[in-house]
Amino acid sequence: MGWAATGAVALFALAGCGGGGSSGSPSAGTSVTQVALQGTAAVGAPMASANIVVIDSKGAMATTTADSNGQYSVSVTSLTAPLVILASDPTGVDSTQVSVVPSMGTTSTVTANATTLTTAISALLTSTGNPTDLAASSSALAAVTPASVSAAVSSLKTALSTILAANGVGAATFDPIGTPFTADHTGLDGVIDAVQVVAAPGGGDELVSTADATTSVSLNSSANISTTLSAPPVQGGYLSSLVSQLSLCLNGTSTACSQAIDAKYLGNGFTSFASAHPVVAAGGVTLGVPRTLQFFTAGGVQKALVQLPYVTQSGAKGSLVIVVQQLSNGSWDVIGNQQPYNVSISSFLERKQFLDPTEVKFGRYEAGISITVPNGAAGTPNPANLASAAVTGPGINGTVYLTPRAGVGNALLGLTSTALTQPPVGSVLSTSNTSLYRWSWLALGGSANGTFVPGTGAMGYYTPSPIDVSTVPRYATYTVTFYDSTGAQIGQPFSVMNPTPVMPATAGQGVLWQSLSGNTIANFMNPAGSLAAQQASAPIAWSSLINGVNAAPLVGKVQIQATPGTGVNTSEVDGWAIMPSTFAINGSYAATVTAGVDQTGVQQCTSACAFPALQTGASRLVQLYWIAGEIEYFNIWKYND
Repeated sequence: MGWAATGAVALFALAGCGGGGSSGSPSAGTSVTQVALQGTAAVGAPMASANIVVIDSKGAMATTTADSNGQYSVSVTSLTAPLVILASDPTGVDSTQVSVVPSMGTTSTVTANATTLTTAISALLTSTGNPTDLAASSSALAAVTPASVSAAVSSLKTALSTILAANGVGAATFDPIGTPFTADHTGLDGVIDAVQVVAAPGGGDELVSTADATTSVSLNSSANISTTLSAPPVQGGYLSSLVSQLSLCLNGTSTACSQAIDAKYLGNGFTSFASAHPVVAAGGVTLGVPRTLQFFTAGGVQKALVQLPYVTQSGAKGSLVIVVQQLSNGSWDVIGNQQPYNVSISSFLERKQFLDPTEVKFGRYEAGISITVPNGAAGTPNPANLASAAVTGPGINGTVYLTPRAGVGNALLGLTSTALTQPPVGSVLSTSNTSLYRWSWLALGGSANGTFVPGTGAMGYYTPSPIDVSTVPRYATYTVTFYDSTGAQIGQPFSVMNPTPVMPATAGQGVLWQSLSGNTIANFMNPAGSLAAQQASAPIAWSSLINGVNAAPLVGKVQIQATPGTGVNTSEVDGWAIMPSTFAINGSYAATVTAGVDQTGVQQCTSACAFPALQTGASRLVQLYWIAGEIEYFNIWKYND
């Protein structure tokens, strides 16, 4: 039997780690005295201040925090090999990286980097392709032996042969786990820059090159790797000058703006980079090391889709996804996605739990795409006469339509409840109150083991049945068309790329989900609760503790959706609260959500409004929302009376 009940316990114990230390006592086997484990955590950029946790074959742990260059050192004197190392990005921009140490021998210092490459090796050691399985049980970790790691490195070497040669890394000496390196875009770090580990449609992980999103290598112990991934057209570090100029521009040096931002810049309908990304245009921002997601050409010009992390003057952390292009002189600037209107599409993953006894069995994970279309208004990219938006593309059943919402407290168009075959005419309002199109779902298990089948009244935001997610290409492009209230087309159809990995519902089983407080459930989400009557605002509390470990992600926003009961002549009322990026040591969080306040903090009610009472025919929903790796996550509780 393993030493952890679930992978989540071990995997994310690191989220609250800091300082340094270890648990356990000296043991027999392969343990040695006075051994330091060191290495670098990097994913195309250093994982600054990464939380590091080392777990041994008996479940004992040692923890520390990496420095600003992603480098760490921790004593593992009391631990027994094999070891699994997990490096967590405290900003949430990048996913957890995994590494292993099959044996420690008799040396006083052991190197174990935690990077994209070591995560790939770790996945190759598992039957599922999920590298964090190694942290789930002693039996899984027992598969980490010198022979199995050597075989995994050899397989990885085959996939990377072209990329290794392009970065001057000799195949004979290729050792991504044990070779010390600096995250400087050269040598081994250049190889890391060139690849990504992403979720595989069928579960587990796969490896792709930034040069070609259509070719992937499966990462699991049964994989027989013969595919060679292509090398990117340029080496890592190619955007160093651009980021330097963009940083100067954003912090007040106007002469740098013309070098960093192309004169033909257009991003989501904004002709100004500052208008498109106001969070980084306020001054005092620090830009991080960019990470290339994909190289591509358009109109014969070399371009790249890039993730750019930042830290604002107030300390808030996040990232932008931008499009850059190579100029005729070899330099690069920001050109934008060239979309005429403000529409974004990204992958999402949600957990939905029902609190009423009738529907509790239908609790499930869901995945698909989030289609973000802000309401049209004068002075914004989206026209004031925007009445509907049609979206077609991979994974969508026919065409979906989004219209203004029937409820208040939301600034985005919502998907229609039923499927439409043509643009709606008149002032048609969405009653689905969602912009999430769902194409994959999976029962939570336990008491939530019912078979969910979406009805005809939900065909506007569900596929009729779960799709084969592998049919949706990575970085898929969707066609969007705007219409006015007469059904007449506005402008021309345009393309929108999804810059995030395609997510299957099965991925929900590997996420650490927060728990809603008992008081919130008893008082606000219960028709017999003390807050069941209509409320102008409501307190929502939750915990990030997982089996006592402060592990679940920080929540970015909290939402309430409340629909009125039978015979009540009011509309649905939503409300949002924006959370500060402040880590609570005790894992306890709370927010007051005000009825009618939208995602941006603007009150949408023209007169006083309240969340309707939870009574017969009514419903209430509480949602915790955050973004990680540009993927949107929703943790939902709902009561239907």
